[in-house]
Amino acid sequence: MPEGLPSGCMPEGVADSGFKRAASPAPGSNPDMSDGWRALAQPLPSEPEQKRAKLTRGDKRKAQGVRKANADETVLDAVELFLRSVWLEGHPEAEASSVPKTFGWSETSKQGEAEFCRAAPIPAKLAGGAEADCEFDVFVHELTERGVGIATRETLDEVRTMISKGSRPWVFTAPFTLRGERVRVRSVRHEWGYTQSDTLSISEQSPLRIDAPCQYFGKCSGCHLQHVAYGDQLEFKRQVVERALVQANPLFAKLAVSSVSPSPLPFGYRTKLTPHFDIRKDTPPDQVAIGFAMAGQRRVLDIEDCMIGTDAVRLGAKQARKDARAKMSSFKRGATLLVRETNVPKDDPQGDVSSIPAADLVKDYVLDFKGWVTDVVGELKFRYPASSFFQNNASILPAFTGYVRDELNQWSRRLAAEGGPGELRHLIDAYCGSGLFGIACHAGFDKVLGIEISNESISCANDNAKMNGIDNCDFLLGDASKLFDKVDTDPRHTAVIIDPPRKGSNPDFLDQLVAYGPRVIVYIACGVPAQARDINHMFSRGAISIDGAVATVETKPSSVYEVVSIQPFDLFPQTYHVENIVTLVRKE
Repeated sequence: MPEGLPSGCMPEGVADSGFKRAASPAPGSNPDMSDGWRALAQPLPSEPEQKRAKLTRGDKRKAQGVRKANADETVLDAVELFLRSVWLEGHPEAEASSVPKTFGWSETSKQGEAEFCRAAPIPAKLAGGAEADCEFDVFVHELTERGVGIATRETLDEVRTMISKGSRPWVFTAPFTLRGERVRVRSVRHEWGYTQSDTLSISEQSPLRIDAPCQYFGKCSGCHLQHVAYGDQLEFKRQVVERALVQANPLFAKLAVSSVSPSPLPFGYRTKLTPHFDIRKDTPPDQVAIGFAMAGQRRVLDIEDCMIGTDAVRLGAKQARKDARAKMSSFKRGATLLVRETNVPKDDPQGDVSSIPAADLVKDYVLDFKGWVTDVVGELKFRYPASSFFQNNASILPAFTGYVRDELNQWSRRLAAEGGPGELRHLIDAYCGSGLFGIACHAGFDKVLGIEISNESISCANDNAKMNGIDNCDFLLGDASKLFDKVDTDPRHTAVIIDPPRKGSNPDFLDQLVAYGPRVIVYIACGVPAQARDINHMFSRGAISIDGAVATVETKPSSVYEVVSIQPFDLFPQTYHVENIVTLVRKE
């Protein structure tokens, strides 16, 4: 494993929950609290009273504000993964059942957990700590799935000694750091068992660290991994997928995760940007920051140019900034701008694209939320409202959709060759949106049925099929959870694509999916932890076999699936986000 990336996924003793609690502000954050404190202090107290309030505020925060429900679970998960990995280093022959489930307190002692997790051993800026006391060096041992460093004041050897004695260190988050680094941080805010910190400087660098090409990196919250070479970013994301699966179910450690399919463009790929600005009474209109949120703060950082945007989007962003400044006085609170890449006829930017081959269109941009966008994926064209969802990395979409198409086609051929029911003839596209996957994968199927809860998206999907000359696609309005009420195809000859939102699917839909029993399921996810949770739900129902192991259930499902491939894709280079495609095939 490359030094500086997350440690390997350990199946033994890893937390088995794939669910997410409500997240606290981003690790390492330093939110601007001034407006909040003013609101709490009406009428304003005298200066001595203000000083006394500042001294007591930290005690109130420690006693009342630090709650497990408010903690960032990605941090808690990474901490537990790190502690258990350290324990396993010292017990290489240990069985999974022997790995401690807790460190620093008894497994059954809620009071012991609370006493440790609420008793931060150091001051923090938002708890009234003096600046000199809030700055110190820490050692980075692990990364969260969001690329945030997990650090302690103790060296790794010292942590090993603590773990061997049954205790645990206090943890600090350190954004924009890498495993193995020694960094200077400022403690900002105490959370449940850890402290959010700002990274001030790097004392000892990881060999994986590179100079970020963007002048805003480390200050802007948009990118998280520019300090890592692109190949190492891909390995980090592969391990993120592994970790999510193992945290959902330790048995999933037996599943092989393929190398992440890279984006053809590590920079200049994003076809949509949404800069925003806030109006503050103390800021002249010509000095209002237009850009993206500052890392760890509730302020906007002025961004003149964003390197991850396509050329058309970067040009459009400059125009959007110019337009906003020209009418800044008309805004009362601020606004969000929209910049999207589109494809237009070369000689008539406002002309009809339906009859023009995709290869003859040229790039342009749209700034109007009510405007329309044309995206090109290979030889296919897709039209949709500028304000609606569509994948934002056009450079990888031919490979992304092509992989799904190839998976369906190869399994159709293999199943036909193996005898039994025969090839796949029907395709169901759940959560179909504007028809991207249904249309891209239509070839070879007698019928493609798509379903979506948005009437506007259904209209676009049917129009897109017609515009591309495809006559075997039918997109219907409805909730995916009631999809199978509309399906009358033989499941033995049917494949289902599911591409739910980041929160994942829901148990009712998954149970209906298993009950219907399609021959092949392709699960596309932008939220990998939710995808892992959903797969574990299917496993818990006895509907997935992992290396021959099936969950014991009272009522056996009519369909049991094998996970035959796991293929991540990097649609968002320089960020921690990763898309993942899992293919499941029904056992006969």
